[in-house]
Amino acid sequence: MISIYKKYHIAYWCIGVFLIICMIAVMFLFWKEKWYFPLLVLIPTILLVVVNAIVFTRLATKKLSDEVIVLINECQANNYINTLKSLFENKAKGPVVNTYNMLLADGYAVIDDYDSVYYCCQNMKSKAYKLARCNFMIGYYLKKEQRALAENEMEELRKILATIKNQNYKERFETSLKNAEYSIRIMDGNYDGAEEHYKKMLETIKPLCPLTEVSYSYALGKLLILKGEPDRAKEYLNVAYEKGGDTKFRKYAEEKLKMLAEN
Repeated sequence: MISIYKKYHIAYWCIGVFLIICMIAVMFLFWKEKWYFPLLVLIPTILLVVVNAIVFTRLATKKLSDEVIVLINECQANNYINTLKSLFENKAKGPVVNTYNMLLADGYAVIDDYDSVYYCCQNMKSKAYKLARCNFMIGYYLKKEQRALAENEMEELRKILATIKNQNYKERFETSLKNAEYSIRIMDGNYDGAEEHYKKMLETIKPLCPLTEVSYSYALGKLLILKGEPDRAKEYLNVAYEKGGDTKFRKYAEEKLKMLAEN
């Protein structure tokens, strides 16, 4: 991750090289042929090198969040995708490939380009990204109306979630899984509990970023149309349209609003 930001990458290597030079200098100047002396110098140096890597990884991650992830949360999907591509160009190597494709898949899903989401998933090969891959593939199969395959991925996601100990991370994917379950129920004409679920998400998710608000608002608007409540649906569809930026939620909300206006 450090490599995507040049100034952090340079600083990281400069500090690392400096630590190694200091280690060699200390050994050369102060070693009195005591067998344990190299260990006394080597171990602290290794710890400092690790700390150096952790610090700059966190700095790079924070910068990515503050300058790039914020774009998709504010419904600037195409700007987000283009910025990612520019930032990771020629730098997406090794473990970074998985991170890059996960982030990119998020952007493509938001603009409804699920063929590109599928392509990104094929490049997420690390076991650490299996949860994210399953989640994206559920969306892909639902979009392609391949329900059985979507349900297979959902079952796989449930199995993985049972092994996750990080509660915040776990809850994020449990919510995605629950959203998929309601999507399938709604396809079957079963609307029980869906409105309450979507409203609860809007009320309890803090902070409520624009992308989250428009996604649940669109889901509510679409559901209320199916339930035969067009006037209530308009309220939520207007939110998705007005705040949806260049996401699929704005486009879909606009289509539903036009449909309602014509009827």
